[in-house]
Formats: sequence, C-alpha cells, structure tokens
Amino acid sequence: MIQVKNKNYLLLMVFFANIVFSQVGIGTANPRGALDINKETTNNMGLVLPTNANPSNLINPMGGNVAIGTIMYDSTLSCVRVFKSTGWSNCLCDQCGPTPGFTLDCSSGALSGTFTAGAAGSGSKVINYTNATGQSYGAISIASTGVTGLTATAPAGTLASGNGSITLAISGTPSSAGTANFVITINGQSCNFSIAVNAGLRTIKILSLIPDDWISELASSGTRTVAARQKLDNPANFGPNGMVKVTKFEYNTFNVATGSVNDLNNAIDNADIVWTGYISNGNINAQKKAAIEAKIAEKKKFFIIAIDGPGGFFPYTSFGGYNFVNDGLYINTNSTNGLVTASSNGPDKGVFGDLADGAPVRINRYVGTFSNTGGATSFLSVNGKPAGTIRDNLIVYADVNMFLNNTDAYDGFSGRVNNNCTDNNNSVLFCNFFQKAVDYVLSHP
Repeated sequence: MIQVKNKNYLLLMVFFANIVFSQVGIGTANPRGALDINKETTNNMGLVLPTNANPSNLINPMGGNVAIGTIMYDSTLSCVRVFKSTGWSNCLCDQCGPTPGFTLDCSSGALSGTFTAGAAGSGSKVINYTNATGQSYGAISIASTGVTGLTATAPAGTLASGNGSITLAISGTPSSAGTANFVITINGQSCNFSIAVNAGLRTIKILSLIPDDWISELASSGTRTVAARQKLDNPANFGPNGMVKVTKFEYNTFNVATGSVNDLNNAIDNADIVWTGYISNGNINAQKKAAIEAKIAEKKKFFIIAIDGPGGFFPYTSFGGYNFVNDGLYINTNSTNGLVTASSNGPDKGVFGDLADGAPVRINRYVGTFSNTGGATSFLSVNGKPAGTIRDNLIVYADVNMFLNNTDAYDGFSGRVNNNCTDNNNSVLFCNFFQKAVDYVLSHP
C-alpha cells in the first residue's frame, strides 16, 4: 500500500508542475503562448470579452485597482478598451463608428473675471470636453504667455464618462495690458484660450485747440460744451467703475494762434486726445497744420477733428490724406439730419449703444463733407456724401454743432444739458467717440 501511495503522490506532483510551468491550450494540443484558444487555423468561434457599459464598473477580485492589462468590451462606445497605468484607454480601433474620440473645447465655456495690468485679479474659465472615458488627470497649472503673470489651475481629478467640463481658477497680477494666452492639455488633447488684460486706470488728458470761434473747446472755457463735459465727467460713463474705465478726464487748451510749432508739439506730446472744433485758418498757419499731421502719423495720440462747412476754417481744404468740399450745404432745420452709415469699426457702435444703418443724427448749420476720404471708414453721411470717418487714431466729422448745447435749438445737445450718454443718437455717437479714443490711447502707451 505504501508503494501505491508514493506513486500517487508522484503523479500529483507531475500534474501540478505541468500546470505551473507549461502553457495552456484550449482546442489545441500545441499552445503557442501562455494561453492559446484555437483550433490551429480552423476555429470558427471567437473570444467573448467581459462586457460592461462603463469601464469604471470593472473590479479586481483580489481587491485594489483593476490590474494593468485588463481588457474589456465597452458596450456604450462599442469598442475594446484596455486598462493602462494612466487609466482606461480610448477605443482600440481605427474608427469607432459614429462616436468621436475624446476632445477638449476651450471656445464655448464661460470666462469670468476682469484683469487689469499691474493689479491682482481673479476669475475662472470653463473647459468643456466630449466623449471622455473616465480618464484620470493630474493637477493643472498653466502659466500665461504673451501677457505674463497669470496662472490657470485645477486640482487632479477624473473625467466623467461622456461629456463634461473642468473649471480652471485664474489668478495673478498681469505684467502689462494686452492678451494673456493659455494652452491646456489633458490626456493628449489640447485647446487654447485667451484673456484680455486692460491697461491700468489713469487720468486721460484732453487737449483742445483754441482760439475756437464757436467756443466749442472741451475745457471749462467752452461755454457751448457744458453738456458734452457733463457726459465725459459722469463717472458712470467714464470712471473707475464706469462703462469706460478711466480715473477721470483732465482738460487743457493750446492757442495755435500765439504758440510756436515746438510748443504745439510739446502740448500734443503731453496729451492723450486732441480735440478741435471751429478754428479759423487765419489762426493756424501751414507749419502748425503740418505739425498736427505729423503727430497724427506718429499714431501715439487720438485726434477728433470737426471739419464744418465754410472753407475758411481748419482743416479745409486738404489735410491728413483727406480732401474736403465746401459745397454750400447749409442746414438750419431739425427736419434735415445726417444719417448713420453702418460700419464694422466706427463709433456708430460701442459700449454706449449701436446705431442702426440710416439712424438720424442731428446736424446744424454749415456741414462739412468729404470729396476724398483717403480710404478711411465712413460712419456718417449727409445728402449721400461722407460726413464722418474713422481711421486708426483719427475721427473727422461734419460739424461740431452736433455736440453743442446752447447755440440754437437745432444743436445736437440743445435742451439736453445732462450727463446721459444715451439721451439721443448724438449722445451715443459722442460718447462712443471717446470710448474709441480711450481704447486707442490705453492700447498705445
């Protein structure tokens, strides 16, 4: 009996050794790997993988994480997937039917926060994604480029299966005004977004050229621009928390009749916006006109120039690449108006309102028009002729009476001495003029 038992033990040992050290074949006597399920090359039955609608439902029967190399069939995405060190893979196929792969979208998610150069700021940006498969991702920290000083962050997490979003917290102190750019990458997919950084608040200096025959300078001596100054000085319109962010406006004048060309240049250099109303050509000689043209060409300051109608007033008849026509057009009735010409970048559109194409603007007395706009964008017409244009740092328009308040009943602000930038179409246009000017000045330090 003892001998038989010994033989049985020997057989068991041989059997277990075969299990431990040999390959397993199902349907074949010659396994070609650790596990071979085959009938040589004639098998007509396939391998059915474990199937689930979500790979996160799979478990490790020994406990802990799913083992790397685990394979399954995802019935939601209709494809085979494998578990890797970075999480579940995307579909293992060249084309996975109608369901596209994982993508990031930086364009549609909400962006919040206001950022100003040199000031600490914070906000957020939502990054949307589609067709995720439960992948995990590490902590995100992205430094801005272009304008530096901002960082977009998010803690580590796991993407939801299907569609979802990640919210980035944005904080820091922007180094300058301009555009801060970010590129986010998750699981091999990238997208980018940008944030506009405003210039730091500062006082904007307006220089009015005098002597102004119509007393239309914007300084306190301009008795006919009271309404205009009230609109500019209303902090709800232009102020630290206004529609246009500035500290305030400061008003100065320069006498082109008595000052030298050098003094004129210095005055413009010390200003941000230059305003001219109704200046006789007899008070501004050719050298000073040339100096103003040169300053416009430098593109450092913003100029707002009324051309008016009579040929004896600045800037007639040729100036800054424009030609003006004295066609004797005289309007002294409220029934005849200028008409807005819709433009893509003119002051007919702005933070104070968008004026529709053909919207009426009150224009009074002699009206200046263009015979050559020099390629500038037109935003206003009178009797079918261009009467208001913008080009880079220069607005030229038909008549300063559009923005005066007490010459006669047909002035643009007549009977409307208030600080409202939306009181009438003339108010909208005037305040949009200065929005354009401030935006230009702050972006061209």
